[in-house]
Amino acid sequence: MLCRPLSTNEIADNSGYTHIASITADDLTTTTANTAQTIQIATLATGDAIGKVATRIKTNFANTGDNAFNTTTVTVGDNSSVSTHTSAQETNANGTVVSEKFSNTLVGPYTAADKIAITFNAMTAKNLNSINVGEIEVLFQIQRIKQLEQAVAASAIKTK
Repeated sequence: MLCRPLSTNEIADNSGYTHIASITADDLTTTTANTAQTIQIATLATGDAIGKVATRIKTNFANTGDNAFNTTTVTVGDNSSVSTHTSAQETNANGTVVSEKFSNTLVGPYTAADKIAITFNAMTAKNLNSINVGEIEVLFQIQRIKQLEQAVAASAIKTK
């Protein structure tokens, strides 16, 4: 899993999202059948807010040797719920794939340290680490009110 802040130009080109994470099939390590796996994407500080979240599938997830493995839903959430930011999105090539999901609901500011995380759900009798292809990107906007507050001039700027 790779997560990085977007550059100023990338933020402008991507509607104000501030970070991007890329999760691939290699990140899925759960070996127990029908067991979800949550992958932490970023740590949130007290006072942070998530302005919006988007997911987009670059490559559908699949176990290329098992066409019966046909559902791998994902959600994006935090400590309070695995689906705080997005509801279930099918990512498995053998299912009905939802290629993009968006949420513009402001969550926060958080009153304690928290996280943004993606949860992959497995199906009955299937384990996530048997998925051998797939990549999803998660774009999200962290609003750090404290940084905005510190950027404001200490006194009024006079223009005349």
